[in-house]
Amino acid sequence: MIAAIHQPNFLPWIGYFHKIKNSDIFVFLDDVQFEQGKTFTSRTKIICSGAENWLTVPIKKKSELKDIKDTSVDDNFIWKKKHLKTLQLNYCKAPFFEEVFSILEKNYNTNGIYITDYNIPLITDICEYLNIKTQFICSSHIVQSNDLKGWDKILAIILELKADFYLSGSGAGSKRYVNADDLMKHNIRLEWQKYTTVEYAQVNNKGVFIPNLSIIDLLFNYGKEAINII
Repeated sequence: MIAAIHQPNFLPWIGYFHKIKNSDIFVFLDDVQFEQGKTFTSRTKIICSGAENWLTVPIKKKSELKDIKDTSVDDNFIWKKKHLKTLQLNYCKAPFFEEVFSILEKNYNTNGIYITDYNIPLITDICEYLNIKTQFICSSHIVQSNDLKGWDKILAIILELKADFYLSGSGAGSKRYVNADDLMKHNIRLEWQKYTTVEYAQVNNKGVFIPNLSIIDLLFNYGKEAINII
């Protein structure tokens, strides 16, 4: 059984879904501190007027140190209407706009309080749309890891899940904290994610491919066939 773990990001990039697709169980790391400053937990990149631009969820009392699951969105802003309007203006001519937009609209039109009320359902609904059968669980539901931090927390989660393989991101940050020896002691094999960006047709990029955008850019252009590019 292959396990992977990641913070529940906002409409993540394609590589995030590549990680999910190649896992049997995917853990939303929701009981770790919400990052201060710029974070993919509350923002993502899309194409606006032919160039990459940020789509950001406003956070209430962002300076307070809270876990991701306890981080509230700021409903003093009409951010949901603005997001949907921005997506309409920039992707309305994409081949699969209507069916993908309906998924986003359904999730935006909820009365969620916390960032995870949006991020997690958006991710799981997109996976359902793409027929990705991976099982999901939140780290906050794994009692054994609740009081742990850093690598100790990750290892406790992997052990609780009784995973045979741990699929880790292969960025510099992941390679700094992953302890392969700890995994070997428990007969768990470490696998580094191998994801290579693939260029695909984008209807609104002014002829120059823009990489590392939110998964929704790919979905608007390819619909369910996006699974073959991920």
